[in-house]
Amino acid sequence: MGSVPAVANPATSWADLHDGGALFNDDGYRCRLAPDGHLVVAGESTEAVGGADLLLRKLDHQDGSELWSFRYDGYDGKDIAITDMTWDSVGQLLVAGYIRGCVG
Repeated sequence: MGSVPAVANPATSWADLHDGGALFNDDGYRCRLAPDGHLVVAGESTEAVGGADLLLRKLDHQDGSELWSFRYDGYDGKDIAITDMTWDSVGQLLVAGYIRGCVG
């Protein structure tokens, strides 16, 4: 794993729009730079059934194309919200979130 050099005045050279379809909410709330220099965005994506799911997407730093994505559905249709994310000392992504609303 190489390190990513610090940039005094970073500039955006691409943009990415995630659309889950059917006018449902798709929002990004946290961004973290991966050890390999790519961007990981975390947020929620709402679909027709099942409510808001936690959605993680890793985007290529050069052109913004999706490298991978992961959707976590809440059990019993519960909505899941992202709290934070970070990288541990060996380069694994740690994600924290919670179930919104009442459980039970």
